[in-house]
Amino acid sequence: MASSRFDASMVIGPLSTSLQSLYDTIPVALGVIDRDGYYASANGAYAAIHGLVPADMVGHRVNDYLPGADEQLQQDFADFDAGFDLKEREMACHGRHFLVALQAVRDTDGSVLGITSALIDITNRKRMEVASEEARRLWQFHASHDHLTGLANRRRLDDALAAEARRCLRSGAALSVLMMDVDYFKSYNDHVGHQKGDECLRAIAALLRKSIRRHGDLVGRYGGEEFIAILPDTDTAGAQVVASHILQDIRALAIWHPGSPCDCVTISIGVASLDDLPPSKLGPREALLNCADRALYAAKAAGRNTLCVYPPRQ
Repeated sequence: MASSRFDASMVIGPLSTSLQSLYDTIPVALGVIDRDGYYASANGAYAAIHGLVPADMVGHRVNDYLPGADEQLQQDFADFDAGFDLKEREMACHGRHFLVALQAVRDTDGSVLGITSALIDITNRKRMEVASEEARRLWQFHASHDHLTGLANRRRLDDALAAEARRCLRSGAALSVLMMDVDYFKSYNDHVGHQKGDECLRAIAALLRKSIRRHGDLVGRYGGEEFIAILPDTDTAGAQVVASHILQDIRALAIWHPGSPCDCVTISIGVASLDDLPPSKLGPREALLNCADRALYAAKAAGRNTLCVYPPRQ
């Protein structure tokens, strides 16, 4: 049973009979909770949240309708006893979201007799917030990812490579870059069509995502049929091993290429490492990309379907 020490009419006012009718019809959900955690009063809007009428709730514990409420109420009463007069928080209930405004009910001595609870339905606002957050995340994703492959785009790659180059220069850590280009890709598009060309790029992107997956590694589409992998804490020898596996795995996809001497899609890879950069007026990001591009050009000149390292090894 509800505590007999607290009479909800003290909240409603001295004209309790006439005001109770008004209280029951107010569209804002209003309830009164005594110090024992029982509902001393609830209006129609409050009870309707739980699919009930006020008489179903009065004299029952809040915890019966909101499991876990007892602990929160203990904290609320402790805060009000300490001098708080108003608290607000959000609450999810029966698939909807509410802003809960709590106010202390005090006697003439200032002692807390109970708590009034007003619930404002903010479900639509929360849905708009969720939709806005999803839109923001989607925008951020498209701002940093390639629309066709889902890999990092050129902007993100450039920013990441610049940051990693600065970090590795400060710490003395190794840093390598793989610049990869699909062999005879124009010929592939000419033979099988651009739709198949897009499918080919997506298949290669999926393989690269699986092949380059260490924490800190980043692979992306740099443009057209060109991909780049950033490999922090990886020296030239390690980068060559990664590149060799990628060459093999791309061939293993066995994507038919009628315009290639290999009869399947292949790639060429240029490898460059921070430790091997020559003296240059370029910044470390630009210098790495420039050397990787020169190594890629050498791989193309060597017949494609291979990798080359900058500087060329004797």
